[in-house]
Amino acid sequence: MSLRLLLLLAAVLGSAPLASAQTGTSPNGVFLVAKPALADPNFRHSVVLVTQATDGSTVGFIVNRPGPRSLAQILPDNEVLKRFTEPLYLGGPVQAAGLFAVFRAKENPLGALRVLGDVSFAMDPAVVEVVLRTPPERVRFFNGYSGWAPGQLAAELERGGWYVLNADADTVFRKDMDKLWEELLRRARSVTAMLSLEHHATPAD
Repeated sequence: MSLRLLLLLAAVLGSAPLASAQTGTSPNGVFLVAKPALADPNFRHSVVLVTQATDGSTVGFIVNRPGPRSLAQILPDNEVLKRFTEPLYLGGPVQAAGLFAVFRAKENPLGALRVLGDVSFAMDPAVVEVVLRTPPERVRFFNGYSGWAPGQLAAELERGGWYVLNADADTVFRKDMDKLWEELLRRARSVTAMLSLEHHATPAD
């Protein structure tokens, strides 16, 4: 399959696409919700959909950070891209100008990374091109992605940088992301408080 379209986008966006990525079919996606004290400016007030790859690393996309332009605006004369009028999201600091996608489809295409029941990551350029040319039920495109080496995210969790919540497709693809971080932060704090109460509860006499 030709990657001419991806190379054209890479030239416009300023970076070559990811050469290869881990793939898999075992969904294990969760939301990371940045705690207010998280110091890393790349993830301040972020909600990140992540999954663990087969090598123990963690990859994902910041889902609540829409950018200023859509693919249709970036290359307005391109017949393939003119249908994609939603903002191009800023997925994370890794390969920040590369093009990736999160999409919903009953079948997981070869080379895609399954995250939730019908939600997958397209991180390989060949898979991204398939998604561009034959869009699935729901798709959102991203500049860059978020990544942690094996053990790195666990260390950040131990330091208290993140809350972890169950992920769902409706939240990933909701239209209004302005208040998502605040909403999930409240939910995470509520869950944490309930777990703390259960842990400290004493049996009734």
